[in-house]
Amino acid sequence: MAGPTQEQIEHYVRTLDQLFHLPVCPGESLSWTVVRPHRAGLTVRDLVRRLHGDPDALTTRRPDDDGDYDFVDAVFLEDRGDVLVIVAFGTAAAEVEALRQLSRDATVHSVFWLINNHNRLYRLVDGVLITELDVLDPLTRWGADPDALTDHLGALCDLAAQTTPGPDWETAMATLESLTGQRLDAEWFARPQLYAEANRVKTHGH
Repeated sequence: MAGPTQEQIEHYVRTLDQLFHLPVCPGESLSWTVVRPHRAGLTVRDLVRRLHGDPDALTTRRPDDDGDYDFVDAVFLEDRGDVLVIVAFGTAAAEVEALRQLSRDATVHSVFWLINNHNRLYRLVDGVLITELDVLDPLTRWGADPDALTDHLGALCDLAAQTTPGPDWETAMATLESLTGQRLDAEWFARPQLYAEANRVKTHGH
């Protein structure tokens, strides 16, 4: 069983350590989603629409800003060329139905956790939930192909087998990096990113 390297895990230990001062501490609540489109043309504006936000209201804001904004529905977005990244302190981009929308004509990997330890790691393709698992109990899995991520879960399985507490969310982030080739660091939170609020636009049939 493979998965993230020790260097990757240690990177996220340092990252969450550096972000401990944020108003919403990422070590307690964070959602990180990587969208890999299957064809060119998918934009940040498209993702905002899929999250029922208003693309015309897109602005920029530093994720580490302690200003007055709606942490629950706030999403920070970045177009990295071949992938688009969404980071949030709430679950606006982490609920399964939102992820199904984000994965239309795309492959999506996403991880989130909340202060009460509720968490998930997901893989979705073309609106289909392929794999869903609890990162604290990675052998319990659901989805159309529960074992699709097995080759990347070595570190999470090792962690779950330990009798002492370990870097759980850090290992989950390292696993997402292992799956996607994408990385987050503390500097990302200190730079202005595209900012939108999800769930602001009513859709027909809802």
